Amino acid sequence: MGWKSFFAKKKSVAEEPAVTRNLYTWNAGTSVNPESAMKVSAFYSGVIYISTQIAKLPWEIKDKNNNVQDGRLAELLRLRPNPEMNSFSFRLFLIQCALAKGNGYAEIVRDTAGRVRALYPIKPEYVQPTRIDGELYYRITEGSVSYPGSDALIPASDMFHIKNFYTTDGLVGQGLAHYAAETLGIALGADQFANSLFANGGMPSGVLSVDGALSSEAAKRLKESWNTSHGGRKVGGTAVLEEGVKYSPISFQPDVMQFLESRKFSVLEVARFLRLPPTKLYDAETSSYNNVEHANLEVAVDTLDAWARNFEMEADIKLLANQFDGRRSEMDLYAIFRGDMDTRSQYFSRMMQAGSITPNEIRLKEGMAPYEKGDRYYIATNNFTPIDRMDEVLDAQIKSKETPKPVEKSEEEKKVDEAVVSYLEKRI
Repeated sequence: MGWKSFFAKKKSVAEEPAVTRNLYTWNAGTSVNPESAMKVSAFYSGVIYISTQIAKLPWEIKDKNNNVQDGRLAELLRLRPNPEMNSFSFRLFLIQCALAKGNGYAEIVRDTAGRVRALYPIKPEYVQPTRIDGELYYRITEGSVSYPGSDALIPASDMFHIKNFYTTDGLVGQGLAHYAAETLGIALGADQFANSLFANGGMPSGVLSVDGALSSEAAKRLKESWNTSHGGRKVGGTAVLEEGVKYSPISFQPDVMQFLESRKFSVLEVARFLRLPPTKLYDAETSSYNNVEHANLEVAVDTLDAWARNFEMEADIKLLANQFDGRRSEMDLYAIFRGDMDTRSQYFSRMMQAGSITPNEIRLKEGMAPYEKGDRYYIATNNFTPIDRMDEVLDAQIKSKETPKPVEKSEEEKKVDEAVVSYLEKRI
C-alpha cells in the first residue's frame, strides 16, 4: 500500500499495557462466543437482516442545501471504500462485528495532505483502545495497512469505529455474544439436545435387566455389546437378547421437558436483544398479512435508522471534519420506509398537491429516468397546475366569477332605440 495514515503514530509495544480480551463466555457447559453464536438460527438471521438492510442503502454526501455531491470521498462511501472491497461488503463487515463482537473497526488511510484515500476494515480482536497522555488511541496488533507486520498506535481521528449500542464506558461497545450469553447458551443447548435426541431415535436411554446378579465384567460386556449394535444412529434394527435379559426403554416426549417451548422462547429473546420484530426472524406464529407492513415500519424506525445514524455521525466527524462548507453524509432509508404501492402513491400525490416534489423527483425515487419538463412544481387546483403559472390561473378563475359590466352603447344605437320606442308608442 503506497499511502500511509498521515497522523498515525507508531510506538513500541513495551510502552503500552498488555491487551486483554474476553472472547469466550461459558454457559452451563456450552461455549458461547461470536462464532458459536452464529450457529443459533435466530441470531444468524437477525444479524444478516440488520447488516444487509443497512449495507444496501444509498450513502451520499450532501451540501447544506441538500444537494448530492460527487467526488473521491463520495465514491468511497457509495461504491468502493478500498481497492479490495465494495461498499456493501464493507458495511456488512462493520455491522456484523459490532453486533456479535461489540465493535467494527476500519483504518482511515490518508495522503500527505490529510485527505482520505481509503478505509480498510480490521478484525476487532486486533484492536484495543487505549489512552496516552489523555488522548485516545487505537492499538493495532495485526492488520494495519499503514504499518503491516508490526504493532501500531492509531489516533482516534484515523479510526472509523462503529460500536454496538450497549457500552459500559461510551468508547467500546459490548457484543451480543457477551451480554446475551445466557439466551444464546440455552439456544445452543437446545440444538445440541435436538441433535442427540434424533440421533437416538427419540429414545435417549434404556435399561437392560436380568433376574439374577451380574458380575462387573459381565455387565460391562453386555453394555458394550448393546451400544455397539444399537447405540447412536443405529435405530430400527432387530435386537437379540441373551437368555433372561430384558430391555425397558426410558422414553419421554420432548414437549414434556418444554423442549419446543424453550426453542420458541429463544427466538423471542434473540428478537428482543436485536430489537427486531419476531417476524423478521421467520417466526410464523406472530405474523399475519395485516402486521407485515407495520413490522417493516417498526424495524425501520426503531432499529435501522439508529444504525444509519451511527454510520453517518462517524463519517461526519472523521471523514468530513475538515470540511467547513456544511457538508454531511446521509443514508437514504426511503427504500425501507416507502411501504406498498398504495401507500407510496398517496404519499407522492399529497407531496405534489403541496408543491413539494416534482414528477422527475418521484421518478428518481422509483428508479425511473426523468423526462423533459418534468422538473416543474405543481399545486392542486381542480387539476395539477404548474406553480410558476399559479397567479395566471387564479386571476382567470377570479375573472370568470365577476359580474360582467354593461356595455356602453354608441350614439347611433341610442337613436335606433329611441325610434323603436316611439314607433311602439304610436301603435299602442
